[in-house]
Amino acid sequence: MMTIIKFIAFIVVFVGLLFGAHYLLYTSFIRFMGVSDPGIRRTVFWIVVCLALSFFPSVILLRIHVNIATTLFYLIACIWLGLFLYLLMGTGLLWVIFGLGKGVGAVPNMRIIGMAVFLLAVGFSSYGIWRARFPVVKPISVQIQDLPDTWKGKTIVQLSDVHLGAINGPGFMKRVTETVNSLEPDLILITGDLFDGMGGDLQSFIEPINNLKTSKGIYFVTGNHEGYLGLEKPLDIIDKTQIKVLDDQIVEVDGLQIIGISFPEHNRKNVSRQLLNESGAYDAKKPSILMYHTPTSIEESNTDRGSQQAKTYWFPDTRMLLAKELGIDLQLSGHTHQGQLFPFIFLTRLIYKGYDYGLHQVNGFQIFISSGTGTWGPPMRSGSRSEIVSIRLH
Repeated sequence: MMTIIKFIAFIVVFVGLLFGAHYLLYTSFIRFMGVSDPGIRRTVFWIVVCLALSFFPSVILLRIHVNIATTLFYLIACIWLGLFLYLLMGTGLLWVIFGLGKGVGAVPNMRIIGMAVFLLAVGFSSYGIWRARFPVVKPISVQIQDLPDTWKGKTIVQLSDVHLGAINGPGFMKRVTETVNSLEPDLILITGDLFDGMGGDLQSFIEPINNLKTSKGIYFVTGNHEGYLGLEKPLDIIDKTQIKVLDDQIVEVDGLQIIGISFPEHNRKNVSRQLLNESGAYDAKKPSILMYHTPTSIEESNTDRGSQQAKTYWFPDTRMLLAKELGIDLQLSGHTHQGQLFPFIFLTRLIYKGYDYGLHQVNGFQIFISSGTGTWGPPMRSGSRSEIVSIRLH
């Protein structure tokens, strides 16, 4: 009961802040653009109100029924969220310029400056959309002790946070597949959030996923977004593909241990230590790669879902103590999107204590955090790049 009350309180506060920010944008636009006509002011007001209300209804409608109309509505709402962020930042800049002008007794032509700032926000958002649609290849080189000869010089592709759904559709996955196949990977590892969790025709992704080519297989662990759909739905789709799900399991591929730990929200019982330290399935003397969606410790406390979410998103444990203790060679994670949008890149860096992106080495332990292949929410990448990670083993 308390969790429901907290959730409702959060929604009320969030919507209130959202409306307040939209009202600030509206009043600033009217003031700086010099709009005096009552009819135009009313029109702009109701457009802003509709846009402020658009996201939550678009999500609900998309979950109820997927068609061209609901998909387009959701796309517009998501694009607006990103554009709104930069329009709001531009509004803040306009007030700073106006205040400085008042202070020195020489207020510039705010209409011209306002037009320039708002156009810049639109241009920056458009650039972010373009960056999001075309993931780049991120090559990294990883040295693993006692690597079998069969793996030396081989390539592993990591996909993370692809977020397939209403926005990143089959065409997007087809481009990803073509790029991955061009790298001729020996193994493909998908570290969660393959599906977006907001809905969409998931059946349409079976074919492009099955067109992925690799000699040693494709393995997957769940992320938080698979649970938003209800785990049964995405796992049913994955079951129709060549992907093998590792649900707290270990497989050995030509002498290399691949360890898959499920996202803790969906697997409430903590089995990480039991799997790696007590079951005998894990051999610390053999080279190992751990797949875990978040760049955090795999040994999570068994708490209620709300506490687990708060810990995962706002107070993550980035010490990776169990993985280091047991001699894991490489952990592959994602989840952070490296902030995705500017200025959130600084927020994720702060929250994850620097473990929000890139390759990190601590003695014999290594972790690589991908910025992700797709996007969530605004289909923009103004702070980081969408990427397909190509890992060369040595």
